[in-house]
Amino acid sequence: MELDKNLSLNERLEHRLSLFFADIAYSSEMIEEELDAGNIFFKPADILPFLQTALLDEKMVEVELNGITQVYFTKVHDHPPEAIEKIDEDDNTILEKPKYSTGDYLKKMSHLILLPLEPGMGNFNIRYTNKILLRFFTATYAVELGTFFQDLTEVEELPVLRFDYPVIGRIVRGTREYRAKVPEKMDIKIMIMGKRKQKKLTTRLINISASGFSFSIQKKQQGLFLIDEVRSMDIILAGVMMISLKGTIRHISKIRGKKGTEFSCGVKADLVTRAIAARLEEIVATVQRAHLREISELSLESGLSLIT
Repeated sequence: MELDKNLSLNERLEHRLSLFFADIAYSSEMIEEELDAGNIFFKPADILPFLQTALLDEKMVEVELNGITQVYFTKVHDHPPEAIEKIDEDDNTILEKPKYSTGDYLKKMSHLILLPLEPGMGNFNIRYTNKILLRFFTATYAVELGTFFQDLTEVEELPVLRFDYPVIGRIVRGTREYRAKVPEKMDIKIMIMGKRKQKKLTTRLINISASGFSFSIQKKQQGLFLIDEVRSMDIILAGVMMISLKGTIRHISKIRGKKGTEFSCGVKADLVTRAIAARLEEIVATVQRAHLREISELSLESGLSLIT
């Protein structure tokens, strides 16, 4: 894009970039280069595929308020239309839902719905926030979107947060190690050996990388784990033990999901030998292939061009 032919557009872009991405001082030349490379996007239609992907793939979204380093977590939520009252052939009033497919509201490019933030204090702080940065990850880069908070509202009696449709976005490469999301249909589990007279716990993996992973726990199981403690674990794929290793508990987190608040533990793997590191990488590749297949299936079912 030749920005010098449209100075008003250049000024708008510079303002949005400086507002949401103050870590870089974008010159006109940089903006032109980044636009040509597809690393900056501002047209609503260009932002749409990223939001559709975040919704359908149920990606965890990081939220920054007013540029403060404290990060909150949430997920993009759907916003189906309300049922309409109609009169049937017997003159009875019935409620009928309009035809709707998941994520259709995003195509209007009018607003964005997110689940309440975790930790919960973010839902109070967001009311006094001038700018909001949303961040989520694909296989190779981070997507960052700038938006503004509108209001607390409800969707089908569920409390949610309503935002402006994002006004600017950028792609940031190399921001973190790749984490492969584990599809729910994939038969892969983790068994954590008991400690302090605890029994073994078998649960599902949430995501996995070459140096660690996270797994799901119940609210009542949070007390079974301590930050920075080392635990022995087995990763089991289709009933077969793939790797036995130790890992350090790095965090115990919670996030709002479709089924309520979900809890998880993050682990840094203890890669004491090359063989363990190589084996873990093989498992990551297996999960990644399964996730890519899932994204491909979602794309075919929805007719949308989802981002891998």
